[in-house]
Amino acid sequence: MIEYTFNPPPQVPVVLIRAKEVYRAWHKYLINLNRLDRCTIGAKIDEIFLLFLELIFKAGFANGKLEKYSILSQAISKCDLLSFLLQLAWEQKVIDHKNYGSLIFLLNEIGGMLGGWKKSLQEKTPK
Repeated sequence: MIEYTFNPPPQVPVVLIRAKEVYRAWHKYLINLNRLDRCTIGAKIDEIFLLFLELIFKAGFANGKLEKYSILSQAISKCDLLSFLLQLAWEQKVIDHKNYGSLIFLLNEIGGMLGGWKKSLQEKTPK
């Protein structure tokens, strides 16, 4: 019997892999929300998550440093917005403390990675 393992290509940024992991965790929580919350704030958070993933993907494969820098700035903004919306959901008791804590922890880690990536581009760009 043949065993298949998935190894991402080396050019895929680690931050994209981590962002996919946090999205999978969010999606597990989303399907367990009650219908009203799932269709309102849950849908909005899901939409922002998908835009966030798209921006990280685009940044990983963008050609120029300035283009990457611009896309990373947008991704960091989406990360901050996700943190805010998750906090709002937690305050409204849409998601519990444990789920909120784990999602925020992962988002903060990803935000730090994006910030470091942006800073390294800024240092490499001539002024």
